[in-house]
Amino acid sequence: MQARVLTPTETAEHLAQLGLDQARARAFSYEDALPGAAYAWHTHARHQLLCPLIGTARLEIEDASFLLPPQRAALIPAGEPHAMSRRDASIVSIYFEPASFPSPLTAVRIFEVSALLREMVIYARRWPVARLPDDPAANTFFAAMADLIGPLLDRGATYRLPRGKTRPVQRAIECALRDVASADLPRAAAFAGTTERTLRRRFREETGVTWRAFVTRARVLQAIDLLSSPSASVTRVAVDVGFQSLGAFAAAFRAVTGQTPREFRKAARPSPGGGGHES
Repeated sequence: MQARVLTPTETAEHLAQLGLDQARARAFSYEDALPGAAYAWHTHARHQLLCPLIGTARLEIEDASFLLPPQRAALIPAGEPHAMSRRDASIVSIYFEPASFPSPLTAVRIFEVSALLREMVIYARRWPVARLPDDPAANTFFAAMADLIGPLLDRGATYRLPRGKTRPVQRAIECALRDVASADLPRAAAFAGTTERTLRRRFREETGVTWRAFVTRARVLQAIDLLSSPSASVTRVAVDVGFQSLGAFAAAFRAVTGQTPREFRKAARPSPGGGGHES
């Protein structure tokens, strides 16, 4: 599906129409109904639990970007500037007042979604933004969800790519992500308007990783996106993202995700009933 890229003005107008920041309830759910949306930078007055049920979402913050498959969720602090694109992903967000959590949330947290939390997110769709604020069942449910999320925040890997601090490094990253399969240093340096030696040095200084490590991780994250499709072939995906052998692909994939590509593909498939509405 072709992404529908919203301008900052369109993003602000759309979110205002939804009334997410004006809701009376302390916590509520929102199921994104805008197909293929790519939202410009924005903030929310509440903490946002961003949870893909099917497909992958891409979350951008000031210094990094994250890929969120169905096994991962993001908890975004109130007031945190971020951008998000969903392509064909099915996403449910839960919005919590900051006081729902005992400790302040100072940064975006990416964590593994337990089976119980996933089912709670699915169930929570019955309580949207316009729900009654004094519904005791809903209030108890969302309080229990917040209690469940807390211990999960310190677990799991983050599917993170650095963004770079200066324009040349950011341009090199942009060049690589346009076609990760053929990403190489000479092309990225030319695109960034600098030399290979300078780019190699500045890239590590700004991102904390080497160019080669970045490209490998970018290829794995692209593979995560592709493997979320029910019809994905592990062999085809490995070739499409630039790996020369299945062995190298499997080793790199496990280093990032802790799973083999086939294990990940199996876990990413939606459970029966996971994509529909609850009454």
